[in-house]
Amino acid sequence: MQKYNQTRPYHLVLIIALVIFLLTGCWSSKPIDDLNFITGSAIDKDGDGKLRSTLQYVIPKAIGNNSSAPTPQKPYINVSENGIALEPTGWETTLKREGIIFGSHQKTVIIGEALARERNLREFTDLYFRDIDIRGSTLIFISKGPADQVLETKEPGVIPALRIVEIANQELTTRILRHTSLMKIWGTMNSGTSFLLQRLDSSKGEVEFIGAAIIHGKTNKMVGSLNKKEVEGISWITGEGKGGAVKAYEKAGERATYYEIETMKSKIQPHVKGNRISFTVKIESEGRIAEYWNPYLKPAFKNKNVKHIEKAAEKEVKRLVETVTKKMQKGYKVDVAGFGNQLRIKYPKVWEDVRKDWDKEFSEIPITYDVNITIKDYGMIGSKKNE
Repeated sequence: MQKYNQTRPYHLVLIIALVIFLLTGCWSSKPIDDLNFITGSAIDKDGDGKLRSTLQYVIPKAIGNNSSAPTPQKPYINVSENGIALEPTGWETTLKREGIIFGSHQKTVIIGEALARERNLREFTDLYFRDIDIRGSTLIFISKGPADQVLETKEPGVIPALRIVEIANQELTTRILRHTSLMKIWGTMNSGTSFLLQRLDSSKGEVEFIGAAIIHGKTNKMVGSLNKKEVEGISWITGEGKGGAVKAYEKAGERATYYEIETMKSKIQPHVKGNRISFTVKIESEGRIAEYWNPYLKPAFKNKNVKHIEKAAEKEVKRLVETVTKKMQKGYKVDVAGFGNQLRIKYPKVWEDVRKDWDKEFSEIPITYDVNITIKDYGMIGSKKNE
């Protein structure tokens, strides 16, 4: 029989006591009220050509108020300072508010359009990539007007920086860009590739997602913008849309019919023949009839009407992608939909020959679209059995 080890219980007691001691807290911890938690920041151009940096701090006491009565205190405070660079400007804000700056919870960076058009984006975002307290998942936006205005709201209990992230996270529309984080644009800026940033507008007193800012790859400056419909076209080209609806009627006299997206796939296929480059984009989607305003016609779930709705939706998607392609190629001469990346993957040697002046090269390349939409669901009305 194995001999019982009498010292074992004492070892277990010692280990448990040590674990409990370590769980009591960190020796270097600080009271939460002594920390200034940054949830968002804004960068603008001031009247003297300097940078105006605004940090949005959370006020824990205002958030932790459990009283049913509304509190007049906002759950955040914005602190601004001017300077020639962000690091010294940020430390100047500490002279206006007691406590330690804590940036690990920062969710958004908002850049004013006036600054984005004038200055190299790579320069004044350098701090965010070097600061170990700021996470690469922080989302970056361009504001149509002053960026600091986006971090203000009159709605009680709302922290603007966090609300922006919540809107960006929703997947019920193809009219906003997929997440554009600091980490995502880091490699893009260094590669010289043009790209898009979500554009915001707060001129009406509340934040609205109004399209995208075009950032030119060679200068890393904003050169123009896409509206919401054009962003919708980009979503179809890239296949990054997660939801939304498409108009599925052709003539103005027809009653409203809308196709709701359930799945979306896109494949950009480059072709090289001699010195000639071209692209074919195959777009596929499955979804349902979301709205059908034609009660005097045959039911929407009859096969011939389904085919008519599918063709009308395909025609609208093709119009969207061709419209935004024309703006990319002829309006701004930039590739912000990933065509160059697909050419790099399939024809790396060809890409090396054209990469230095790709945006200009792209503006002359023929692109054709093949759109295929399938209606698999008719909503609560109708059934495939009735075809």
